Amino acid sequence: MTIVGNTLALIVVLSVLVVVHEFGHFAVAKAFRFPVEVFSIGFGKRLFGIKRRGTDYRVSAIPLGGYVRVVGLGPDESTLAEGTSTAAPPVGKRWQRALILLAGPGMNFVLALVLHTAVFALGVRVPAYELQPAIIKIVEDKSAGAEAGFHPGDRIVSIAGRETPRWRDAQYLFLMNAREKLDVEVDRNGSGVFLKVVPRAVGSHDLGDVGLLPDAGRNVAPRVAVVVSGSPAAKAGLKPGDVIDAIGGRPIRGAPEEIFEKFVGAVSAAAPGPFPVAFHRDGKPGVVSVSPRKEGDSWKVGVQVGADLPEVLERFPLRQAVVEAWRRIGTDTRTTFSVLGRLFRGRASMKTMSGPLDIAKFSGDAARTGAVPLVALMAAVSLQLGIFNLLPIPVLDGGHLFLLTIEGAVRRDFSLRVKERILQLGFLMILALMTVVLYNDIAKNIPSKWWPF
Repeated sequence: MTIVGNTLALIVVLSVLVVVHEFGHFAVAKAFRFPVEVFSIGFGKRLFGIKRRGTDYRVSAIPLGGYVRVVGLGPDESTLAEGTSTAAPPVGKRWQRALILLAGPGMNFVLALVLHTAVFALGVRVPAYELQPAIIKIVEDKSAGAEAGFHPGDRIVSIAGRETPRWRDAQYLFLMNAREKLDVEVDRNGSGVFLKVVPRAVGSHDLGDVGLLPDAGRNVAPRVAVVVSGSPAAKAGLKPGDVIDAIGGRPIRGAPEEIFEKFVGAVSAAAPGPFPVAFHRDGKPGVVSVSPRKEGDSWKVGVQVGADLPEVLERFPLRQAVVEAWRRIGTDTRTTFSVLGRLFRGRASMKTMSGPLDIAKFSGDAARTGAVPLVALMAAVSLQLGIFNLLPIPVLDGGHLFLLTIEGAVRRDFSLRVKERILQLGFLMILALMTVVLYNDIAKNIPSKWWPF
């Protein structure tokens, strides 16, 4: 059921975002009176639709996004792989064609702004410490932060020149800059101190960790973050969001940094089982019986857990929600280009990129958590889709814009054959990139024998 749910969530998320993207191209093309042959929801064989004013509005067999075919804009991706694009003279002026190409990513940016605004206006529950000042309470032994000279009580003022008034801001910059040397300003007893730290890459997504923690409570329980499909935990009925009270009659409480070891220790002590797992779900108590599986020298039930931290509802009036949404887009855009730059220089891992399996898992988890988390995820993915399509890679909108710029510089349009060969090269580049991303996706999501616990 988890796989089916994740797949359905992926279809919904990508279909909405890609159709909105393509509608941007369609609307501006229609406004400039460019002939539009096809507006398709989905790819592949046409299932049904209607034709109006020269445009075939159709639903196609593969329900992942869609496409629009604008005559005179250049070779069409739907026929590019076969080299069967139909020759057609360019339509309209180059600036009009450029605006049509920009309209797709532009709609993704607009959608991200609208969805983020909705999230901030409706409100979302977040860990309380995220909104507190970035005051360090714990410096883990032998961590990157300890080696850099951070002390408990330091308040992080800025990271790489960007102010960090809240723990969320500091945490985000550390997470997104694994292996990167960061200049950090801290306030230590009223004096400014400047330190340099290199976050260590951890986890399947290569996120940065410095071992600097807030005071998020010293007596918290584990909360289930992920349940592996087909695992003993899944078969027993545990779900993401469940708060674990006890395993085999052994209560589990402690500081956030201790929860991992306490959970693993409780599972090992109760093995081989079956043993009872007491939990709370939406405030209601429950008990399930779990039989762990032995993997190597350890017993695992197939879940990832984190600390059940105190939460607050973050909500803003509509006007302020728009401001917060704009700030979020600005932060995410700068971070994305920073990560892309480090990838290009070989300073970041391809693990930081998420493919269809990752997006499906994130979509499924968000959908099971609630409508607001799903909308927040759609906003984030929409922004990334818009940025990705602006990259100057043939086949993408940015590649078309790059060709259009060259044509403008030489004051002539390239032949269809030349454009088709260039875009086919871009198609191969995208295919190679997706192969690497999918390989990392499989490595991160399929290895059931390497469950976290």
